[in-house]
Amino acid sequence: MQRKSLRLMAGLACVSLFYWGCTKIDSTVLGEDLITIDNVYTFDTTLSIDAVREKIIDTSRAGVSDIHVLGNINNDPIFGKTKADIFVQLKPAFFPFYFGNASDTINPALNAKTHFDSVFLCLSYTGFYGDTTKPQHLKVYQLDENTGNFIDSFAHLFNFQPDRPYLGNFLGEATVSEPDLKNYTFLNTSLKDSVTGQIRIKLSNTFLAALISGDSALDKPNHFFYNDSLFNEKLKGFAIVSEGNNDANGLFYISLTAANTRLEVHYVSANANILDTSFTAFPLSVGISTALTRSASANYIKRDTSSSEFPTHPEDTSLYIQSTPGSAIRLNIPGLAGLSNRIIHRAEIILDQLPGSPGDDVLTAPAYLYLDLLDTSSANQYKPVYYDLSPNDFYDPDNSAAFFPASGIDNVYYGGYLRTLIDASGTRSYYTFNLTRYIQNLVTRGGTNYKFRVYAPTKLNYYGLNLQYKNNLAFGRVKIDNGTKSKYRVRLHIIYSKI
Repeated sequence: MQRKSLRLMAGLACVSLFYWGCTKIDSTVLGEDLITIDNVYTFDTTLSIDAVREKIIDTSRAGVSDIHVLGNINNDPIFGKTKADIFVQLKPAFFPFYFGNASDTINPALNAKTHFDSVFLCLSYTGFYGDTTKPQHLKVYQLDENTGNFIDSFAHLFNFQPDRPYLGNFLGEATVSEPDLKNYTFLNTSLKDSVTGQIRIKLSNTFLAALISGDSALDKPNHFFYNDSLFNEKLKGFAIVSEGNNDANGLFYISLTAANTRLEVHYVSANANILDTSFTAFPLSVGISTALTRSASANYIKRDTSSSEFPTHPEDTSLYIQSTPGSAIRLNIPGLAGLSNRIIHRAEIILDQLPGSPGDDVLTAPAYLYLDLLDTSSANQYKPVYYDLSPNDFYDPDNSAAFFPASGIDNVYYGGYLRTLIDASGTRSYYTFNLTRYIQNLVTRGGTNYKFRVYAPTKLNYYGLNLQYKNNLAFGRVKIDNGTKSKYRVRLHIIYSKI
């Protein structure tokens, strides 16, 4: 009886181990080369991957709270040029609006020492991608009063531009060097105030005169300071346009909702005959009340790869991934379809960066790549990979209500982040995607051998929803080794035991 019990327990242990192998095999140490491949109990194999360019139909939108991009990349022989402009409306924080304090006087006719001095458009700087030694030239234009379809949408696609010409309404310009943004700038008419991390563009005195001509009384002819709707009709916003020199090679990252993004009107006011040098700021409105609607905003990003290596380079030599809005690759693993059942200890797709590409020193690779599945039988063509995005959260890519892990992607487990190693070939960067559970279920239970998409998104688009991912817009590009004779070409490495 005791022997039968021992046999039963041993059998249950084997079944349990097999079940664990189907659904749970992996830990944070399995990808650290701690699995011994002895070719007696544990084996490994590498499957070839067919990889081609994948067209991205990107429905991501630039919302007002997203980090925006501004600048030019003009010297990237691998991926070509990038141009990024910002459209934004800045408005008073209250209506009916007045400058200064309620009891202030800013009128030379009443007090000769008071006056309006200057106006600046300011942008809150949060980061940079590219060559920081190359200055960028920025220009500001006022949007036409008849501009439509700008405020109406909550967020715009990256190819959006206002529908009315604005280049004739030039207001000001500045040459901006990234290292200078780390220094403190003392404000001209408010010497007690200073800022850092702010792009400042002085606007024309003509615009200043037009702005201060506004009145807060409804019975006055120029009454656009009376309420929000009248202001929106008069001042649709600004275009901040990057007109970089030929050697400009980088992008500024801008927060529109930060306090440093504002229209500053500087003046000298008097209150009880006491002079005060100060400024009033028009921030971006997030629309917290019906009396003060949301400011309009958009981020126009144009990629031009026509003169670069990317469009015509053979796919059997190298592959190209450029962050959103950019490019992607499609992977197909025919060998998975006939793979026999086995216990999968580790299965990962490996992508190695092809080193030595011009510009890699300043135009670096994306911090994160992302891999999902191509389902041509579904109206939702792409879906998350099954099982492996997070080992601790249930999710079902085919369920629109629970298609993604509630806690997000566990990148420590799943991978997808940029890594570097040193081996006999030197130093190289690479990415891996852990598909252990997905492939275990495929070889054990069968199912569709889906193709994969790999790209560097800012947002993930599923079931009409946008999920924030880990990359900034237009930040990063990478050339992937896919040479037919290269041991570092795109591949699937599997460590397994026979059943």
